[in-house]
Amino acid sequence: MFLFAVIVSILSAIGFMFFAIPGLLLLALVFPIPYISIFDEKSVWKAFKEGIRIGKKQFLKIFLIIVITGTVEGIIGLFVVAQVFTITDSFAAQILTQMTLNLLIFPFVIMYITSSVLKWREELDVLEINEKEEATS
Repeated sequence: MFLFAVIVSILSAIGFMFFAIPGLLLLALVFPIPYISIFDEKSVWKAFKEGIRIGKKQFLKIFLIIVITGTVEGIIGLFVVAQVFTITDSFAAQILTQMTLNLLIFPFVIMYITSSVLKWREELDVLEINEKEEATS
């Protein structure tokens, strides 16, 4: 899982250097892979195919989740840091504030994405079963 995260992080960072859009596109495409890996208790490399399938099918939803939550957290972070600046200009206070903000927002985002991936995966399985039944009929 760690190696996969490092590879995706490096590729996303390279994509962000090319006007941010390629990095977001790659991130949205591979986002479900670690979830499926954990659900099935298998390596990310074995979950890659199914994760990419879900990523392609639900690309717009994943992309919007990443962009909207990132934007909301960024706006809240700017507001909070501006308030911290009125009290102190300590870099440690700013970092601690940002870390606290991440600790408050991140779990809700992960719970939402986890439930979404479970639902999308179930829909994909139902779709595949219906397609197989139609093919055999």
